[in-house]
Amino acid sequence: MKELLNVLDQHITNRSIKKGSTLLYQSEIPRHAYIVRKGFIRAYTITSSGEERTVALYTRGDIFPLSWVYGETKNTLFYYEAGSDTDLACITKDKLVSTVAASPDLTAKILRFTVNEHTALLMRITALEQASALDKIALTFYYLLLKHGLERKHGLFTIDIKMTQSMIASFVGLTRESTAVNIARLKEREVITYSNFIYVVNKPKLEKLIGEDSFKDVLLR
Repeated sequence: MKELLNVLDQHITNRSIKKGSTLLYQSEIPRHAYIVRKGFIRAYTITSSGEERTVALYTRGDIFPLSWVYGETKNTLFYYEAGSDTDLACITKDKLVSTVAASPDLTAKILRFTVNEHTALLMRITALEQASALDKIALTFYYLLLKHGLERKHGLFTIDIKMTQSMIASFVGLTRESTAVNIARLKEREVITYSNFIYVVNKPKLEKLIGEDSFKDVLLR
């Protein structure tokens, strides 16, 4: 969304928030739309038993909350928290919508962004539907690869978000213990490697594990 940021530059307020800070609360009416410049934002909800469940991660170039921006909801559906020290571009909803509407090129970019979000979320739903904990986590890594992966070497994608095992457990709805065991199994099969909470995914080996030829060569950009 670099082009969008350039067009909106004079209307943007920049904001930096520290890791762990809450940007928006569930059911809050936002004052701005946000575009991530650096770092990442975690959207989550709280279950009836008091557990946090991560819904989505927003990284550089991502816009949120889109449902509010385009009038589908009157307030935020989730909590939004800084998963790391994060820099944001803040813009009023009206200015964002009118600027995009005035430019066919920007409208096309927003449409592509929305389609990519939709496609990625279908993969995430597929992951959550799996009965096996290993399959849940494997398909979640495929979702993360598609949505947030950067190809550093041929077939090797770095998920450029620092994720603890507790965060991944929250993302897939498993216990931390089960998540740790199955992440270790993926590492043993050389599907993933990790260091300092950064994961690298071997895409060909992951595709072989999940056994879905139809997923091959799918990349969201």
